[in-house]
Amino acid sequence: MRITIIGLGLIGGSAALAWKQAHAEGRFPGGSLSITAVDTNPATLSLALERGIADRVTPSIVEGVLDADLVLLAVPVLAMGAVMKEVDRAAPVDAVITDAGSVRGSVITAVRLNARPERIRHYVPLHPIAGAEKAGLEFATPTLYRGATGVVTPLPESDLEDAAVVVDLWRAAGLTVVEMTPEEHDRIYAMVSHVPHMIAFALMDMAVSSPESRTALAAAGGGFRDTTRIAAADARMWADITRANRTAILDGISRFEAALTHLKGLVAADDYEGYRTYFERTAAARREINSSLPPVQAGKSGGDAGKV
Repeated sequence: MRITIIGLGLIGGSAALAWKQAHAEGRFPGGSLSITAVDTNPATLSLALERGIADRVTPSIVEGVLDADLVLLAVPVLAMGAVMKEVDRAAPVDAVITDAGSVRGSVITAVRLNARPERIRHYVPLHPIAGAEKAGLEFATPTLYRGATGVVTPLPESDLEDAAVVVDLWRAAGLTVVEMTPEEHDRIYAMVSHVPHMIAFALMDMAVSSPESRTALAAAGGGFRDTTRIAAADARMWADITRANRTAILDGISRFEAALTHLKGLVAADDYEGYRTYFERTAAARREINSSLPPVQAGKSGGDAGKV
């Protein structure tokens, strides 16, 4: 199988390494494997060759996809449309197209607007839920996806065989794949990933804006560090995600504001039994899901902190 990965950051690079490892171990579902990397950064392309992440590299999307069996778009979500336009111009008509974007609705719309209808039937979106605080190819690892979840959101016209190819590839990388509609995906990940990042950004801003910020940050314990860890994520990437999933994020922020206002009311009234019961209920809910949540490997965000 000839795979072209466009955008060789943490996500694209880790996918390449995972598939190379799966191939070496006889777990790769596509027989032979050749990976072409497309990136605009010459240093990234050089590193890809040095580390054996790719067999061939090029800064040209058109050149990179000419003979591809499968193309993975691993670029920022706001760049998907422009990249897809180039892919549609040059890739074989039956090449399978997938992307690793953190948002579904706006990305799918952008892809539809920039590809011919016959191309869309070979397009299978799948979001790998994995990342790390540090982005870039130098931090790529073949184990990034091991034990993580991937969400496939096939379109009504998506070819079933192509969907199976994409799912099997990501399973070989280590993902457990579940299916959702694009709308479900964006609502759910606004709640469990995007809004938590907004909260971490706001909490960090509150802390550094305080007159006592230097002393407070020096004295910060595990609670503050754990809660704000994801605030160190790539700012450009999160600006893109915020714009791409703006409606669902705004809805999630509103619901969080309502929950915080309720808790604020209990504290303002010094309703000891009220906030004690509130803490007990939320603690019990968190303990209940502990067993169902996948473990987060050291250095991982457990979400999108290092995604492209």
